[in-house]
Amino acid sequence: MQIRFLNRIKENSLLITYFTLLYLILLAYILTLLYYFTYTSLVFSTILYFTLFYFTFLYLAFKFTELSAGIKRNIKEIPSAMSRLKTWLGTFKGGLTLFCMLIIAIIPLLTQNAYYLGSMFIVAMIYTIYAASWDFLAGYTGQVSFGQAAFFGFAGYVTADCLIIQNWHWLPSLFFGALMAVLISLIIGIPALRLKGPYLALGTLSFAMILYLLFAMPDILYGSEGLFGVPRLSNNVVIEYYFVFIFVIISLTIMKAISNSKLGTVFKSIRDDETGAEASGINTTKYKILAFMISAFFAGIAGGFFTMRNTAVSAQIFGSTYSFYPIVMVAIGGIATISGAGVGAFFFIFLIEILRGVADLAWLPAGAADFLDDALIFSVLLILVIRFAGTGVLKSAIERLKNLWDILLGR
Repeated sequence: MQIRFLNRIKENSLLITYFTLLYLILLAYILTLLYYFTYTSLVFSTILYFTLFYFTFLYLAFKFTELSAGIKRNIKEIPSAMSRLKTWLGTFKGGLTLFCMLIIAIIPLLTQNAYYLGSMFIVAMIYTIYAASWDFLAGYTGQVSFGQAAFFGFAGYVTADCLIIQNWHWLPSLFFGALMAVLISLIIGIPALRLKGPYLALGTLSFAMILYLLFAMPDILYGSEGLFGVPRLSNNVVIEYYFVFIFVIISLTIMKAISNSKLGTVFKSIRDDETGAEASGINTTKYKILAFMISAFFAGIAGGFFTMRNTAVSAQIFGSTYSFYPIVMVAIGGIATISGAGVGAFFFIFLIEILRGVADLAWLPAGAADFLDDALIFSVLLILVIRFAGTGVLKSAIERLKNLWDILLGR
């Protein structure tokens, strides 16, 4: 038993090393914020919940992953990884990514308008995490789900319950909601992921509809009105903006790191040829469930933030519209890119706001505002993307920008 346990540690050492470093850095940062904002009474509970999350993740890593490398070897690889990161930042794509991050980071310095920061930028960043979670599942594992709203909405309900009824702090409420989304993903994933193709998509959509009916029943759960009066992450929209921004960077970095790891290679092999992966000895069902759980966790993070931003959650969040939102956002940005989800989310949210402004113009006929709704925008965008940009706009946009940059530099 002891030898087997040590072998499991060795197999998962790469993931353990990186996740431990991330855990310590994030915990130190959160504790610093708690002391700065004088929330000292929450220090113990924060450490407790972070530690529980840490060991829960390690348990799942031991149970579901197979990574070959020793802890000492992986520690030695960290400097080379940092060197690769530095080299990547020196490329056009890396520099462009850093430039976009800096632009988003300084937005609150340019305007502190609550509508622009809250209803546009914060919502777009929340949808970025949500769309990236779907992209991780469909783009890197090939498991197309039409029921992503099940994790998004369930985590939103759990987060709202913890904040309103249990009177928890927002941070443990957020992580607890995400972990409950992971639990739901196990309940849904174990039977559903044995299906393939359109049957998987329809199966996951059916589970989301079941949750919609359950949460809409007042005698069982919260009824059609849902939960209202959810406290926001902060009354200061700038503080809320930066917290969400930090979570976006961390979430996308983790998903991108996993997709580039050996675990990501296994996911891609399942996506490209599931039969061949099974023939090579890979337990495809186990890895598909693991990808489902990772995707559900980040969808849960997005659902918790979404609930706090709207200060309410209802059964409508389980509707098919919220399941198709990440699909069209990823289609706009480009599938299997992770960062493309951000491009699609910002494009989608900003286009909605622009068309809402157009609908409010006085010269438009009556009923124009009802016609230019989210469903119409969603449908038109999906048709245009399928027709003119099958691989998304991110890749082609980067190539065109790079060509323009080379011309400006005289290359």
